[in-house]
Amino acid sequence: MGNLSVYIRNYWHFKKFTIAKKVNGLIYYFKRIPVIGKFIPPTLYKSYGIKQALAIIGLIFSYVSSFAAKLLWMAMYYGVAVLLGSRGLSEDGFALFSQETLMSGLFYWVVFVPIFLGFYNGYAFSAHKPMIDFIEYFHLSRITVVRGYTLMDVGMQGLAYIPAALIYGALLGRPLETLLFVLFAYCGFNYLFLYLGRVIYTWHLSGKKRLVMGTAAAVLVIGSAAVIYLLELAVPITSFFVSWGGVAIFAAVFAGSIYLLLHFKQENEYLLYWINQATLTLVKAKSQTSSSSYISEGIAMQRKLVMTNEGQFEHLKGAPYLNALLFSRYRPILNKALRLRFFGIGAALLLVAGASFFGLFKSVSAHDMTATLPILFFLMYLMTFGKKVVQMVFVNCDVSMLYYPFYREAKTIISGFNYRFKQTFFYNSLLSLGIFSVYLLLTILNNFFLSWNFFAVLFLLLLALSTLFSFHELFIYYLIQPFTGDMEVVSPLYKVISGVLYWISYMNVQVHFTGFYYALTVSALSLIYVGIGFLVIYKKAPETFKIRA
Repeated sequence: MGNLSVYIRNYWHFKKFTIAKKVNGLIYYFKRIPVIGKFIPPTLYKSYGIKQALAIIGLIFSYVSSFAAKLLWMAMYYGVAVLLGSRGLSEDGFALFSQETLMSGLFYWVVFVPIFLGFYNGYAFSAHKPMIDFIEYFHLSRITVVRGYTLMDVGMQGLAYIPAALIYGALLGRPLETLLFVLFAYCGFNYLFLYLGRVIYTWHLSGKKRLVMGTAAAVLVIGSAAVIYLLELAVPITSFFVSWGGVAIFAAVFAGSIYLLLHFKQENEYLLYWINQATLTLVKAKSQTSSSSYISEGIAMQRKLVMTNEGQFEHLKGAPYLNALLFSRYRPILNKALRLRFFGIGAALLLVAGASFFGLFKSVSAHDMTATLPILFFLMYLMTFGKKVVQMVFVNCDVSMLYYPFYREAKTIISGFNYRFKQTFFYNSLLSLGIFSVYLLLTILNNFFLSWNFFAVLFLLLLALSTLFSFHELFIYYLIQPFTGDMEVVSPLYKVISGVLYWISYMNVQVHFTGFYYALTVSALSLIYVGIGFLVIYKKAPETFKIRA
């Protein structure tokens, strides 16, 4: 009991420590925002009562969101069961909670959450700088802090499944058995794989061997689940899991895993290795970003540059020559990035073809497919070349050329902006065509169930998103130009805008519009934004596009 109280105390202090650091960082960036920063007193850093209150609020919010996330996980795997099994639907299309579908969903959850993700968490090494800082700042025992955090965090995440497990168990008619099974399975497998990760450490495998072994284990898990699904054994296996016999077995796994984890004899050596790996990862990441993650891609592209024939631009002069030469030199790197994205689109095409072959889209209607349109906003955000081009042109051209007066002339700045926008739009439009082809293949293989109206709206949305994401990064770059000659970011506003764009993109995944109004609204707003933005660029960019001190 003494160790448990120490674990709980350290866990609570570590959570408050991480939130306090985040609050300090937030205050720091707010102080650097023009106008707003003047009203934030430095004494706010010493307001420990406020920070402690924020820490408690943050913890409460994190646990409430964790409860919601677990409900989402369980609902998602039930949805997978409905999709794969084509069960649980009545004639009018209303989803019924049949026993078979619920058992299948629970089986998929066991495979991918406690087993697949549990193995990854126990097997993979990742940098956890706040934990290292917490140990060093307060001179605490590595074993006590890390072991206690491991036990407590897995336990808290397991407890967050209580509402989801009770609801799922009530639908199954086995609330208590389902609850105990979910808790024991989640915590038991996570503790077991954390122990096995420590055992594998003693083998001193190279990075390549660890990668091969981890990949083989992932293939084995997914392959075994696929075999069980094809043999229609998922339902009977899960039915045993939620029986009292299955609960007893998982309770034994849970108890055994905790015992093994607490009695691992080389814990101190393992933690030294863990801290060393975490430190190396952080140092490597820092060196790769050259002190700024906002230009890391540009620096990485510079390192990969291979000189090519440049004679084709001899007819150009001045800034047009520099821009054409820059994109010519980096064309192979940009094309490689495009190919990687097309590999993902190709995988989506194969997935659509396979799912169509097995008849998984038989019950899907055109109305259902309109619900996928909001996802395209976030998808284009992830795939866009806008940020890559901005980093490329600054690191490899503007950081030097902006010191020359001729390069800062209005005509030169506007022509450069237009050329870079066209190049970025070229790559983003190819991605849009790839996405469009996925929908086209889907309707071809499923009796052309999508109408021409759908494709007209889809085309307009993809065109608008290609334009938006080709324009936005360049627009903000030219209007703020947040980088110094030493490649530091000196504009907090730039970071805020980057965060806001991510939030807007992510929130598009969360909306639940199923009609064409969403696509038409987003398309109109995007094109209006770009139109107004071009006017602003023509008027303001010659004044704002310069090297920051």
